[in-house]
Amino acid sequence: MRHFWVDRIVDVELGVRAVGIKAVALSEDMFTDHFPGNPVYPGVYLVEGVAQTAGHLLHETANRGKVALLVSIDRARFLGFARPGDRIRFEVVIESLNDDASRVKGEVFLGERKIAALRLTFRLLAPERLIATPYLPFWEATYTQWRGEFPGEEER
Repeated sequence: MRHFWVDRIVDVELGVRAVGIKAVALSEDMFTDHFPGNPVYPGVYLVEGVAQTAGHLLHETANRGKVALLVSIDRARFLGFARPGDRIRFEVVIESLNDDASRVKGEVFLGERKIAALRLTFRLLAPERLIATPYLPFWEATYTQWRGEFPGEEER
């Protein structure tokens, strides 16, 4: 199973904010058990979508020199459900940022309706401290795809 809960980063303002999106599909594995006959996108994946959007923003803000390691989740509130067919929007705003830590505010929307809100704290580390060297190119490729950049695309 892959653990990507953001399909695309659609907006980044370095050092300030980012927006990511996720299209929820009925074919996703979690809907087999969560819940049969009443598919609901798990709240933990909403939190992870905010964290991945924030991680991308922080990585880009640090000129791709740092990786955001989630260290705390605060004030998480779930106000509604996402279901198959929904398009989730993750909005993240940096509240504080220094060389080794950051705090962000995240909100999750379906259209204009807020379905979750939370604050996350991250430790910022050099990529080599978290990711084995052979995997660094694959990790960077994920960020490239989230930005909507694909190798060879400029040739089309």
